[in-house]
Amino acid sequence: MEQRSKQRLIGAVVLVALGVIFLPMLLSGPVEQTRVDIDLDMPSAPEVPPQPELPSAESMTTPEPGAALADNARPDPEALITEEAPAPIEEPPAGESREAADPSVPAGEVSDGVFVQVGAFQSRENAQRLVDELRGDDFPARLVEAEDQQGPSHRVQAGPFPDRPAAETAAQALADQHGLAGFIIEP
Repeated sequence: MEQRSKQRLIGAVVLVALGVIFLPMLLSGPVEQTRVDIDLDMPSAPEVPPQPELPSAESMTTPEPGAALADNARPDPEALITEEAPAPIEEPPAGESREAADPSVPAGEVSDGVFVQVGAFQSRENAQRLVDELRGDDFPARLVEAEDQQGPSHRVQAGPFPDRPAAETAAQALADQHGLAGFIIEP
């Protein structure tokens, strides 16, 4: 067969195939869609107890730190002193070291009263500077030397105070006046 007759034969077969497929669709009209309803046994929605309402942002207030202590009258620093505060430290005479002139308490020595520790320093000079500042503001203060994992430690403690409530009041006053967050040390 010639090439041309092969092409005509193939074209005729394609046209007949298309006619057989699409001609019945065109002549039958629109297709009716059937709907099948299937009964499903679904459980009813569970009953959930109502949740309590969350408080609104307007009704919630955040108390300021130390607000509970602020209701108490601020103590007079003079009234907090139960024993005579140590005399201010004077510069040592020539030839003596400053360490010999500073009254500090070894860590193992127990004192009567409750203290508020407001700092711990590796540098003795920094600790002494804070002690001097506290004493200048009429807070009784002492320097306690201790040995820990990092080496010597110089702890600054305010007090002594007669009891824990007096120490807590002093701790609040230290926080307000000096921005020092302290913690109570009881004997």
